[in-house]
Amino acid sequence: MAIIPMRQTVTVTRASDDIDVWGNPVDVEPFEIKCRIDEGSTIANSRSSGVVKSEEVVATARILVDKLADIRYTDTLAFTNELGETIERKPKEINVKRQVSGKPILTEVIV
Repeated sequence: MAIIPMRQTVTVTRASDDIDVWGNPVDVEPFEIKCRIDEGSTIANSRSSGVVKSEEVVATARILVDKLADIRYTDTLAFTNELGETIERKPKEINVKRQVSGKPILTEVIV
Protein backbone atom coordinates (compact mmCIF):
# COMPACT_ATOMS: atom_id res chain seq x y z
CA MET A 1 0.00 0.00 0.00
CA ALA A 2 1.31 3.43 -0.96
CA ILE A 3 2.10 6.06 1.68
CA ILE A 4 0.22 8.69 -0.37
CA PRO A 5 -2.89 8.26 -2.57
CA MET A 6 -2.09 7.20 -6.15
CA ARG A 7 -5.18 8.26 -8.12
CA GLN A 8 -3.64 9.07 -11.49
CA THR A 9 -1.98 6.89 -14.10
CA VAL A 10 0.99 7.45 -16.34
CA THR A 11 1.58 5.52 -19.57
CA VAL A 12 5.18 4.39 -20.07
CA THR A 13 6.32 3.74 -23.64
CA ARG A 14 9.68 2.02 -23.84
CA ALA A 15 11.79 1.74 -26.98
CA SER A 16 13.29 -1.71 -27.44
CA ASP A 17 16.85 -2.55 -28.41
CA ASP A 18 15.58 -3.92 -31.75
CA ILE A 19 15.88 -1.70 -34.81
CA ASP A 20 13.58 -1.74 -37.86
CA VAL A 21 14.79 -1.61 -41.48
CA TRP A 22 14.95 2.21 -41.33
CA GLY A 23 17.18 2.24 -38.25
CA ASN A 24 14.48 3.40 -35.82
CA PRO A 25 13.91 1.62 -32.49
CA VAL A 26 10.85 -0.65 -32.40
CA ASP A 27 8.34 0.34 -29.70
CA VAL A 28 7.38 -2.20 -27.06
CA GLU A 29 3.80 -2.48 -25.77
CA PRO A 30 3.19 0.54 -23.46
CA PHE A 31 2.16 -0.11 -19.85
CA GLU A 32 0.40 1.97 -17.20
CA ILE A 33 1.52 2.72 -13.65
CA LYS A 34 -0.61 4.20 -10.85
CA CYS A 35 0.98 7.40 -9.58
CA ARG A 36 0.53 10.89 -8.18
CA ILE A 37 1.33 13.83 -10.46
CA ASP A 38 2.08 17.36 -9.24
CA GLU A 39 2.39 19.95 -12.01
CA GLY A 40 3.81 23.45 -11.79
CA SER A 41 5.49 26.22 -13.72
CA THR A 42 7.81 29.17 -13.11
CA ILE A 43 8.89 32.21 -15.09
CA ALA A 44 12.61 32.38 -15.85
CA ASN A 45 13.96 35.88 -16.50
CA SER A 46 17.02 36.54 -18.62
CA ARG A 47 18.83 39.64 -17.33
CA SER A 48 21.70 41.66 -18.67
CA SER A 49 23.05 44.67 -16.72
CA GLY A 50 20.02 44.57 -14.40
CA VAL A 51 17.52 44.88 -17.27
CA VAL A 52 15.12 42.02 -18.02
CA LYS A 53 15.76 40.97 -21.63
CA SER A 54 13.32 38.08 -21.92
CA GLU A 55 10.99 35.82 -19.98
CA GLU A 56 10.07 32.21 -20.58
CA VAL A 57 7.74 29.84 -18.79
CA VAL A 58 9.34 26.64 -17.53
CA ALA A 59 6.80 23.87 -16.83
CA THR A 60 7.65 20.76 -14.82
CA ALA A 61 5.78 17.80 -13.42
CA ARG A 62 6.74 15.60 -10.48
CA ILE A 63 5.49 12.02 -10.76
CA LEU A 64 5.51 9.87 -7.61
CA VAL A 65 5.29 6.09 -8.06
CA ASP A 66 4.98 3.53 -5.26
CA LYS A 67 8.12 1.57 -4.33
CA LEU A 68 10.93 1.07 -6.88
CA ALA A 69 9.55 1.59 -10.40
CA ASP A 70 11.30 0.43 -13.57
CA ILE A 71 11.45 3.79 -15.34
CA ARG A 72 14.41 4.68 -17.55
CA TYR A 73 15.69 7.90 -19.10
CA THR A 74 14.92 6.51 -22.58
CA ASP A 75 11.22 5.94 -21.73
CA THR A 76 8.47 8.32 -22.82
CA LEU A 77 5.92 9.14 -20.10
CA ALA A 78 2.42 10.34 -21.02
CA PHE A 79 -0.41 11.49 -18.78
CA THR A 80 -3.61 13.51 -19.06
CA ASN A 81 -4.26 16.24 -16.50
CA GLU A 82 -7.59 17.45 -15.10
CA LEU A 83 -7.97 19.99 -17.93
CA GLY A 84 -7.86 17.22 -20.55
CA GLU A 85 -4.38 18.12 -21.83
CA THR A 86 -2.12 15.18 -22.65
CA ILE A 87 1.51 15.73 -21.73
CA GLU A 88 4.16 13.42 -23.18
CA ARG A 89 7.81 13.83 -22.11
CA LYS A 90 11.01 11.99 -21.27
CA PRO A 91 12.32 11.98 -17.67
CA LYS A 92 14.86 14.64 -16.70
CA GLU A 93 15.52 13.24 -13.24
CA ILE A 94 14.75 9.94 -11.48
CA ASN A 95 15.12 9.71 -7.68
CA VAL A 96 14.41 6.81 -5.32
CA LYS A 97 13.23 7.79 -1.82
CA ARG A 98 14.13 5.24 0.86
CA GLN A 99 13.20 4.49 4.47
CA VAL A 100 15.83 4.51 7.22
CA SER A 101 16.25 0.76 6.67
CA GLY A 102 17.14 1.36 3.00
CA LYS A 103 13.92 -0.10 1.60
CA PRO A 104 12.54 1.95 -1.35
CA ILE A 105 9.18 3.59 -0.64
CA LEU A 106 8.77 6.00 -3.59
CA THR A 107 10.22 6.69 -7.01
CA GLU A 108 10.18 10.38 -7.96
CA VAL A 109 10.36 11.24 -11.67
CA ILE A 110 10.76 14.84 -12.84
CA VAL A 111 9.59 15.54 -16.41
